[in-house]
Amino acid sequence: MTTHARQPTFFLSHGGPTLLESKDKVGDFYTWFGQLLQSTLKPKAIVIVSAHWQGNGRNGIAVDTSKKPSLIYDFYGFPKHYYNQTWDHRGEPEVAAKVIDLLNKSGIDAQGEERGFDHGVWVPLKRAMPSIADIPIVAMSTFDHEDMSMHVKLGQALAPLRDENVVIIGSGAAIHNLRDMWAGMDKPSPSFVANFDKALDEIALNSGEERKKASESLKSHPDLRRCHPTAEHLVPFHVAVGASGDDKGTKLLNETISTLGWGSYAFGLPEEIALPSL
Repeated sequence: MTTHARQPTFFLSHGGPTLLESKDKVGDFYTWFGQLLQSTLKPKAIVIVSAHWQGNGRNGIAVDTSKKPSLIYDFYGFPKHYYNQTWDHRGEPEVAAKVIDLLNKSGIDAQGEERGFDHGVWVPLKRAMPSIADIPIVAMSTFDHEDMSMHVKLGQALAPLRDENVVIIGSGAAIHNLRDMWAGMDKPSPSFVANFDKALDEIALNSGEERKKASESLKSHPDLRRCHPTAEHLVPFHVAVGASGDDKGTKLLNETISTLGWGSYAFGLPEEIALPSL
């Protein structure tokens, strides 16, 4: 891929810090994803929207402007070594400033701050790329609410970055019901998980305005609250949909464990790229 090609956008289902050591299907996917970024796409930067960071007020978005963002260990009850993780990552204040400018021009109240990377940013990307000094990362928040149409518009405002050799990632989870997870760990995922996962597939594989409208209709899906008791892990999917334009959607990872779903998608992935064989 040339450095001037339009970069794809992604929705990734991330996990907790144990993902860093995962050697299963999900881990294999992240190995593939890291190779895709570093060896094929080679973006000048990654802009990633995290489910674990919310802006201020109804129209507020926060953008990390750090040159060397700290790692935030925002998880609890894990072995000590997960809290000692380091990484050779870096930020990119110039790209952060561009993000803020694009959002402000779109009527979104974007503000910069030096916050650091929560685990929705650094855990999946470190699992994908143990060394990432060659690609800077700019992290940003979602809105502090679940309005799906506003998150689609947020993605639309970010979309021009794709033509500037920037990869956009929404980092959340296709299914995220921690409340009921442990009760079902030794059983097949319940039918409502499969139903919601199928709905996401149908939306992602749609295109253009129909895809955007269908994504916004998830607010009325009968299984929404059983799959997302709160929707902060879902709305990064809407950001990715908003940034996707008319580009083709592709499912990259299909996996469910109890009431967690790892579904991950690409939009605008070049046809010549071989998909992960998982």
